[in-house]
Amino acid sequence: MRLKISAICSAAMLAACLCLPAYATTVLKMTLDDLATRADRVFRGSVVSVEPGSVSVGGGSIPTVTYELLVQEQFKGSFPTAKDKTVVTVTMVGDLKQRDGTVGSMRRLSALPDLPDLRVGHEYLLFTTRPSAGGLSTTVGLGQGAFKIYLSPNREELAANELNNAGLFNGPVSYSTLASAVRAALANQEAPR
Repeated sequence: MRLKISAICSAAMLAACLCLPAYATTVLKMTLDDLATRADRVFRGSVVSVEPGSVSVGGGSIPTVTYELLVQEQFKGSFPTAKDKTVVTVTMVGDLKQRDGTVGSMRRLSALPDLPDLRVGHEYLLFTTRPSAGGLSTTVGLGQGAFKIYLSPNREELAANELNNAGLFNGPVSYSTLASAVRAALANQEAPR
């Protein structure tokens, strides 16, 4: 009887540990230099559409979300221009149905932080990876490479990534400060060593 109770308690403790977020142990904290070095493209853009989809990989299907962004400022990479507009498409692994963190009545559990949650009409400064052979891309460092741009109460443009700029700045920063820091990081990348 004691063995059964001990096994049940151990199983309950293991289940409780699996429910705790493991953010600090699963993603490498990056500097702006790290983000810039690992990015294929760095740009400011506004989301004009969000579409669910899927890709076939290894005999299975993976849900995806395709974001179309109107590019307003280019920092790194090549960008296609059509009809005097620069539009970038980024397809990430994800599921729009799980955006609220629920599946049925169960909370979604994950050992990894969520991918960025980009919304139509919002502006971002993104550090994106080179698309894979299957066309999938993401932001570098997951939420670390996705800075939402928004207006403060006094109408100043501020920017903060999904981690509230932890390890980069002390909370949200003015967009002009972020853009200058990105340019400096990219210049460091190009400087001869």
